[in-house]
Amino acid sequence: MFAAFEAHVINVTATIENALYVHPESRNFGTIFPQEYKEMGIFVTFSQSFSAENQTRVDDVDYVIKQKPKPLPAFVSQVGLDAARQWCHDNVNDPSFLTNCYPSLCPYLSKTPDGNPSPGNDTGVPAFHDPFATSSIAKGTINKNGVDVGDSWVIDLAAPCFKGECSQDWASFVLSHNPLVSDPDEYMAPKGMSGQTFGCDLWVEVTKIY
Repeated sequence: MFAAFEAHVINVTATIENALYVHPESRNFGTIFPQEYKEMGIFVTFSQSFSAENQTRVDDVDYVIKQKPKPLPAFVSQVGLDAARQWCHDNVNDPSFLTNCYPSLCPYLSKTPDGNPSPGNDTGVPAFHDPFATSSIAKGTINKNGVDVGDSWVIDLAAPCFKGECSQDWASFVLSHNPLVSDPDEYMAPKGMSGQTFGCDLWVEVTKIY
């Protein structure tokens, strides 16, 4: 048998902070009409702790902007925010989706970068896209000690029409915002949903700090 005659304790602590600050926390387009186009902005920059003068270890942050279905408040109250978000993300085609989640606004929201510094180091996403496709993820980079210390993004809403009620220039409207769309009719909102509130959660996620 062996007995320890000496022991040492190494105390390990760390303060973990967010790297980014995003303003504002929400955007409400209010009442908008079919084929109407409206813009709102968001600003992404470094958090206070990352910006501190004595923080010299890392300079750059890469991040992405994703879009995910938005759960209804009643569903959040029932199962909790994280569980509600996950359910809406995983059950878009479930018959009860609209019982628990907002009709999706995600395909109609573009993310347009500011192009600064020229020619721009961020990648945007046009309206009328598949929210779950990898190509529909906007990407940004900011640099603490360079010119690009913050990114201004324009969130554009190109409002859909409703099936059976669309004007003759619907296809032209879609293609003017995204020429790569193969079938503009796929982006018509379901008939009978006029007057309902549509929703989408934009997620700004850090992918790399260096």
